[in-house]
Amino acid sequence: MFKKILVPVDGSDHAGKAARIAGDLAARYDAELILLHILLRGHLDEGLKHYAEIEGAGIGAGRSFSKAVASIPEGRFPVSMLPGNGGDTEEEVLIAAAELILRAATSAAKKQGAKNIRSMIEDGDAAQRILKKTEVEGADLIVMGTRGFSDLKGLVLGSVSHKVTQLAPCPVMSVR
Repeated sequence: MFKKILVPVDGSDHAGKAARIAGDLAARYDAELILLHILLRGHLDEGLKHYAEIEGAGIGAGRSFSKAVASIPEGRFPVSMLPGNGGDTEEEVLIAAAELILRAATSAAKKQGAKNIRSMIEDGDAAQRILKKTEVEGADLIVMGTRGFSDLKGLVLGSVSHKVTQLAPCPVMSVR
């Protein structure tokens, strides 16, 4: 029934659950799973830097903040906090966080039996990028969390999941 399943992931709990459900669906239908992360601009704070220091991820001794963030073990990433700038460029920090989020989502999907998994990083408006990737990739299902990091902004401007649900060319499964 499903050949390509697109799963936007942002590190939130709902996105993690979406990755697990999509992993199960991909395994059942022998579908390709495409994990998509849109860079989380505007969601940076000092919380992850502090977390990386506490977890011993090794900031210092010549190790950059983005490398320290990337070395945090899967499942230990504090999804409610994203990195502050510890001397690296914002782009480097965002990419390090994106790679960590994608690794965790890949691991979650594999535990559910998914085998054919690709991951990609995009930049820009989340809803627009998700819709564009859906068309470009020919996805026939989108599985996404109902709430991510833009909850408050979403209440005012309309959430990403709401926009995608309304405009997607294929079915959308919303996960809470």
